[in-house]
Amino acid sequence: MTAYWISSRSRSPRLRSWSLGFTLVSSVFLWLFIGVSLILCLAFSHTYQSELAEGVKEVFGDAILIALMGGIPLTLILRQAAPRIILGRVKELHNPPSEIAQLFRALSGKMGIGGSQLQLSNTKLPICFAVHTDPPTVVMSDKLLSLLNTDELETVLAHELAHIKNSDTALKAFVTAYRTTLPMDPMIRLVESAFHKVREMVADEVAAKVTTKPLSLASASLKINDAFPGNMLASQGAYSILGAESPLSRHPPIRERIERLIQLGNAGTIA
Repeated sequence: MTAYWISSRSRSPRLRSWSLGFTLVSSVFLWLFIGVSLILCLAFSHTYQSELAEGVKEVFGDAILIALMGGIPLTLILRQAAPRIILGRVKELHNPPSEIAQLFRALSGKMGIGGSQLQLSNTKLPICFAVHTDPPTVVMSDKLLSLLNTDELETVLAHELAHIKNSDTALKAFVTAYRTTLPMDPMIRLVESAFHKVREMVADEVAAKVTTKPLSLASASLKINDAFPGNMLASQGAYSILGAESPLSRHPPIRERIERLIQLGNAGTIA
């Protein structure tokens, strides 16, 4: 709770992310510890009836050890599986046109993350998202490609590449996987929402600074918002740079994002 309080008060995106991450790991460890403790207590209750103090010490130590040993492989498994599950939900991946591929290569090289790839999807929704695969992959729908002009397209791709550069794609998959694994924990859902919102704002700023076109990103966001069916945002918004607005939403309110991008453009500090 202390780490979450720090994250909610800090103005530093990095400090907020680290605080939220610590909160998440602590919550996961707590649930693993509780579960293992209960199992060990039930399993060995008859053994320690005459030596309760020694039994409590042994169960406590074993529970901590097993929680740590269980949490690490669970994290690795979920981190590897989550991107493949996400990619499996999009339709008919194919290579982009040569001019779009060239734009993407130039942009990824400029951001120092060469080796990433761009794939188009036949999905009829205006989506674009990054996944932590090998190599890192950005997926954009044909619908979104036809919706944006070149400057807007560049800023949206830069936004997704910023997620890759900042390791957000792996961390998002990690957080989402744990939330799915431990749905009974309200803290995980709260942390997931706050973490995603922070990282989306950071990706917006990185994209604006790399491309020096914050107003183009604002324009792209408005186009996506207008083109995305409102009844689909809740279920499909995770695959977009936008999402449904609610207290537990993964995305900041679009008004807040647009205002921030306009401020960056007016400040003249990114040119």
